[in-house]
Amino acid sequence: MDRIYVANAIITLDPNRPFAEAVAVRDGKVLHVGSLAEIEGYLASGDYVIDRQFADATLTPGFIEAHGHLFGDGSVCDFPWVGFDDRVRADGTIDPGCKTIADVVDRLRRDVDRALAGDKTLLGFGFDPTFHDGRPLLAHDLDQVTQELGVIVMNASGHLCYANSFQMQYNGVNASTVAPGVMVDLHGNPTGEFHETAMGLVLAKANILGTTPTKATWNGGRLAQLAGCTTMSDIGMVTLGAGFDAFRSAVAEEDFPVRVAFSPNMNKLRELLSLSERIELARKLRSEDTERCFMGPLKWLADGSIQGFTGKLGWPGYCGGEDHGFLILDEEAVVEEVTPFHNEGFQAAVHTNGDEATAVVLRAIERIVIANPRPDHRHRLEHCQLASRAQFQKMAALGVGVNLFSNHLYFWGDTHRTKTVGPDKARRMNAARSALDAGVTFSIHSDAPVTPVGPLFTMWCAVNRQTRSGFVLGEYEQLTALEALQAMTLGSAKLLHIEDKLGSIEVGKWADFTVLEESPLEVNKLAIKDISVLATIVGGVVTERPS
Repeated sequence: MDRIYVANAIITLDPNRPFAEAVAVRDGKVLHVGSLAEIEGYLASGDYVIDRQFADATLTPGFIEAHGHLFGDGSVCDFPWVGFDDRVRADGTIDPGCKTIADVVDRLRRDVDRALAGDKTLLGFGFDPTFHDGRPLLAHDLDQVTQELGVIVMNASGHLCYANSFQMQYNGVNASTVAPGVMVDLHGNPTGEFHETAMGLVLAKANILGTTPTKATWNGGRLAQLAGCTTMSDIGMVTLGAGFDAFRSAVAEEDFPVRVAFSPNMNKLRELLSLSERIELARKLRSEDTERCFMGPLKWLADGSIQGFTGKLGWPGYCGGEDHGFLILDEEAVVEEVTPFHNEGFQAAVHTNGDEATAVVLRAIERIVIANPRPDHRHRLEHCQLASRAQFQKMAALGVGVNLFSNHLYFWGDTHRTKTVGPDKARRMNAARSALDAGVTFSIHSDAPVTPVGPLFTMWCAVNRQTRSGFVLGEYEQLTALEALQAMTLGSAKLLHIEDKLGSIEVGKWADFTVLEESPLEVNKLAIKDISVLATIVGGVVTERPS
């Protein structure tokens, strides 16, 4: 039976009919859009029901988070949360933030007995030295939690971790361990802080106390739906093994609340499979796409985190005199890695935080597309936080899209303008206006669980560009509310090559809508983040928020 949803306002993002009163759905797709009288006229001889439950609300195209980590976000729900800010759990309850190192230690202690009972490594998530006067967690801090089992804490960025003495000893990490990313004291002893690839030295043997893959997937789906997403991404998965199989099985369940676009982690797969095996795996995954679970771009990392000082910066580097960061993949490696998949018709998404990393990857992509021309490849740069206007213009010339980490402006904007990159580079962070001016296809994102998934908050960040202290960081780069909504919906769909199916409310597209209490185009721009999500509609089926 056809269903007609009536709303106070429907923002379609279709320039032929930007606003409507009603939308009819048949077989999970948009059948008609317009006034209720028009649609009833079209369906005069048909069998339909008029649904007025959202008559006072606003419908928008379903929010699409094109750079998040659904599985990781769901996993975090069952790890001790040691971040500075409060965090929403999948059931809607709140984990309070840890404001001091002592709070972190106390929070971890609560799970020690459970970890000991299961003979597991205790893993915490979300710590950021930025909010503790730049002080990292050290082994002697985590030794206060327990000396009877391993304790590891992941930095909020995911690019650093911290371990206690037990875990370092268990993994054989000591003064003779020499590797990039192992932080040491004046005597050459590891401090317990590990950067980038060095994290594997303490994570390799960790038997982590966490959750099941199925539960983590469901947690991630619920978090995304609570925030108003109808499509969520998991960008950078190891797409092998029982855990990945359980992930796909969970997403395939009839009542799973969101569609999922997953992206294989090519840096990790390179360690596990030969090139021919990686190509064959990508072909297989692409052939198994469904409407609810499909493969997005292939994901590579070229550098690290700016607040972790591992993002690769151009001159003059970090303003505190730190090293300029480092490349995980240099230009030659990007060309070598991406070219075979480009030739197979796959899309690449390359993580670049620093401006030098962006320059390196753009040079590599230019070499790839000149040597192997391919229309509409739509390769993407992820985060791309410090790109210059010249770099955006080069992206446009190369047909490269960009996914900007707008949430970073609020959470770390003050840190970047005063401690990491300085005020000039900080003003152009996540420069959405420059991307728009250059004609670059772009979206904005949360990188959950690095920051909480929340499209309305992400839009608020892109529109207002306010830091935690209230400082406006780069006023010129602000978007309008409409531009931010387009980035969060149609822009994301374009980056995922699914704009023919999602991103706007048009006849023939999937009937995915987000239901809001107020219109983001009508409220004061500072209030966008405070709009309530009433429900989501995926394929014409309503999923309401838990009360």
